[in-house]
Amino acid sequence: MTFADLQDTRLSAAAADSALSTPRVVVAVDHRPASVSALAWAADEALCRGMSLRLVTAFADPDQPHSPKTVERAMDYQRRLRRQLQPGRAWIEEAELVVRRGSALSLLTEASAPGDILVIGEAPNVGATDATFRSVCPIVVVPARPAAPADG
Repeated sequence: MTFADLQDTRLSAAAADSALSTPRVVVAVDHRPASVSALAWAADEALCRGMSLRLVTAFADPDQPHSPKTVERAMDYQRRLRRQLQPGRAWIEEAELVVRRGSALSLLTEASAPGDILVIGEAPNVGATDATFRSVCPIVVVPARPAAPADG
């Protein structure tokens, strides 16, 4: 059994139990700067609402050139982002981590359930805004942090 198989099984079981589970804040993360803003917003929202936090990262997504190519790289992105935000948000260490091979859109669909809040970072070609994407829960698009003003 591979790590991806384990995650698929866990997601399928989670989807079956979604009616009994507590709503979550599900956040899509990758290496793009927008992921930092999205994760920060999602972590704060989860705390404010008393919801659990789930980080999801797809790797080897043939439709997304920015997708990590290996499971190790995807897990590294998640670790780095959590470490970056953890000093001001200790509860982020309790987040559920999901990494799976394939389409980010499929993973986001499977990782979220009615009652959840799906969070993505604003970026060019964000797949969740694709007309074919059908979410079962509200989607929040978090703008990337604005660049610092230039001196002068």
